[in-house]
Amino acid sequence: MMDRIMNSLSYSRTEWSGSDDGKNTNNTDPTTDTTAANTTNTTTTSTPNKKSLRVLFLSSDTGGGHRASATSLAQQFEALFPGSTYELCDIVQLDGPPPYNMLVKSYKHLSAHPHQWKLVYSVSNTRAYEMLADVHMKSAMERAVRKRIMEKGPDVVVSVHPLMTNVPVLACSNITKETGKHLPIFTVCTDLGSAHSMWFANGVEKLFVASEAIKGLAMQRGKVPEEKIVMSGLPIRYDFSVQATNMGERH
Repeated sequence: MMDRIMNSLSYSRTEWSGSDDGKNTNNTDPTTDTTAANTTNTTTTSTPNKKSLRVLFLSSDTGGGHRASATSLAQQFEALFPGSTYELCDIVQLDGPPPYNMLVKSYKHLSAHPHQWKLVYSVSNTRAYEMLADVHMKSAMERAVRKRIMEKGPDVVVSVHPLMTNVPVLACSNITKETGKHLPIFTVCTDLGSAHSMWFANGVEKLFVASEAIKGLAMQRGKVPEEKIVMSGLPIRYDFSVQATNMGERH
């Protein structure tokens, strides 16, 4: 997955404004997590003279998979670009309108009431709701999201949450127009067999998916061109990859 991201980024390399010092700024906002990417047990060979990057992951604590995927990807960014830093930011909780800014609290309730969860998911996954939510969220929060992203100054934005695709895509496009520097945004879908339609924003550089089923949904529901979709599997911790390789060598 990471090599595909890097290949997609390479064409805009000269436009990056990333820091070479790899330092984080202090951030006490409870909805953000600013961390130097963890290098523990990571042995991926980095290329000399590669510039460190500021990576902004858009996610929310609605289940552990989103944060885990972001952390796994962050480790690889650091391995490929030593000194890179990353931040996790929940833009919906920070800048979203009701009911979306209650996402974390609502998720905890719905996860304990599966029948309610099924109803909410089914209604929100319709084409009519998708169109309504798209207009509502963009009009209510795009400016705030754009300002927040610009303040954080990332070199690349990666969404690992379905509610953080449509607005960030528009915000990054507007930032590119305002600054004259291309700000790439990618989506990594963390679902395997089925996925909510709001994952599939067409304006991303690449959409990384884990199965043919998700690829089909992206093309059908999101009208994402096939050339933008990358079959990559799900992000896993580097430690698991190393262990799997070692086990394979013993057989």
